[in-house]
Amino acid sequence: MVTGEQGLPRAPLLSSLSLVAGNLSPLWAVRAGHMSVGDVFVTYWIENLAYWVITIVKVRTARGPGAASRVRMTVNGKPVDASRPGALASFFAFHYGIFTLVHGVFAFALAFLAGGELHPATWVLAGLALALSHLGSLWLNWFDGGERWRVSPATAMWQPYPRMLVLHVAIIVGFGLTLRSVGSADAPSGLEELAPVLLLLGSKTVVDLGLHLWERRRAGSPAAAAAA
Repeated sequence: MVTGEQGLPRAPLLSSLSLVAGNLSPLWAVRAGHMSVGDVFVTYWIENLAYWVITIVKVRTARGPGAASRVRMTVNGKPVDASRPGALASFFAFHYGIFTLVHGVFAFALAFLAGGELHPATWVLAGLALALSHLGSLWLNWFDGGERWRVSPATAMWQPYPRMLVLHVAIIVGFGLTLRSVGSADAPSGLEELAPVLLLLGSKTVVDLGLHLWERRRAGSPAAAAAA
């Protein structure tokens, strides 16, 4: 396997650098006046839509060994067959989709409450750029790197939830910061205006990178390789 200068496999190294650059690019765009604070929240919601679709693909194509999920999953009172990747993918699409819908409501509410000019074209372009970083990782690590043969469908299904939890916390805290700024009689300073974005960017980048590296190490560990 070809490695980078620091011993990391080239695919995880490239996808990690792409992830960090993609996550931090909105901060530069806001500072340069190309995006408003509201644009950032909507952009990350669009990215989450892409992440949702990509995870459905991963669950559906995962072929690694592993025990079925211990969590009892039901849809309309009917148990989900955790041994079938297609059934798990459908459950994930529905369950995570609900969280994504709630996330979208808060994201658009924050966008309008934060004030400033909104740029729908920027939402699409920036969202696509972030989505491309995830697609690159999907190809480099999941398909070309063979991770799908070492990760079970149940493991692939639960991987996005820590990320979603952090995003929701950041959104809720950012919502409070935005309401405080809007309700203040004084004009917010530059740092106060950027506080919700800094919170979202910082927490999201740390969690995204941490989960990304954890997934790469777990999928490429000797134990996982032996089990495959």
